[in-house]
Amino acid sequence: MIRTEALSKEFRSRGARRVQAVDRLDLTCDPGEIYALLGPNGAGKTTVLRILSTLMDPTSGEAWVRGHSVRTEKAAIRALIGFVSYETRVYERLTPREIGHFFGRLNDMARAAIEDNLAYIFDLLDMTEFADERTDTFSTGMKQKTVLMRALVTNPLILIWDEPTSGLDVLTAKRVIDYIRLLKGEGKTVLFSTHILWEAEKLADRIGIIHRGRLRSEGTLESLRARTGLGDLEDIFFSLVGADGEAGGR
Repeated sequence: MIRTEALSKEFRSRGARRVQAVDRLDLTCDPGEIYALLGPNGAGKTTVLRILSTLMDPTSGEAWVRGHSVRTEKAAIRALIGFVSYETRVYERLTPREIGHFFGRLNDMARAAIEDNLAYIFDLLDMTEFADERTDTFSTGMKQKTVLMRALVTNPLILIWDEPTSGLDVLTAKRVIDYIRLLKGEGKTVLFSTHILWEAEKLADRIGIIHRGRLRSEGTLESLRARTGLGDLEDIFFSLVGADGEAGGR
């Protein structure tokens, strides 16, 4: 469903210094799988997910989403995915309902289908009270809920989520976690990054640990335990990236 092959991304910082954010990454997320991508700040997680969502081109290598190249078939990929990032901004002159209709119509959805989906999502994320308010007055958590709504309204086959519970209160974060479980039951594919290790423990079929742009290890939690001889995911994580978690990419 999602595959990368020798995927690399290089940035040039001030002074023309090269920063290797992603370094020859080989990663596979199978159909119907929940895959958690873990890593310290600057490990390259966000860059990988932005490339897979066609928001950024790789420097070298290739990636495919359901067989479509991120380089040459961007429109086909965008029709399949729902992308969430803590960096995503909302349209501050619009209400969540208006944003939902805008993105639904972009994907050729009927008005009735959009309204049905929005009613479900507003209830799921506890958004009903502010669904018709302009987002320029919203708190961080309200804006993050709106970003999640935007990604869900089209009922996408594949979800690529970068820190999906960032900025959410505990109750809403739990609803999102429970919803990801529900999506798996519907056969959806979910690739998400998180700093919250228990989210990966509870949700992921497989876990990939990335550091300095490279995939250090991946597998089920049980296989990672067997490979490292450690039982706790936090201990496994630090054994692979180092206790300092020093950043090497974006």
